[in-house]
Amino acid sequence: MYKKKIPIRTECGLHIFKELLNGKWKLMLIYYISEQIKRPGALQKKIAVDRRVMNKQLDELVQHGFVDKLSFDTKIPKVEYQLTPLGISLLPIIKDLEQWGEKNRAVFEAALIETLS
Repeated sequence: MYKKKIPIRTECGLHIFKELLNGKWKLMLIYYISEQIKRPGALQKKIAVDRRVMNKQLDELVQHGFVDKLSFDTKIPKVEYQLTPLGISLLPIIKDLEQWGEKNRAVFEAALIETLS
């Protein structure tokens, strides 16, 4: 297993937030699970992420208590994810970030397109 070379900093709430939710897709996964997209295949289609990367980030969200993983004992194995109360408590922050992005879309859209070209 990977061991971090840089020590985890916990003296500030922002450091804790970054340590727990640092990951390209974690906030998007929490958002889409809140929108009732709960199956791994549906989440993968929605955000177009590599399956291994998504599974690793989902596992970390489960490990940190933001998401519960539900496994159903059916003929064909079925897994769904749901937000925990801790995950639900992030939704206002995520929605504020979404609104900020929409409000400032014009400012950053051209720069993002230029960066990707």
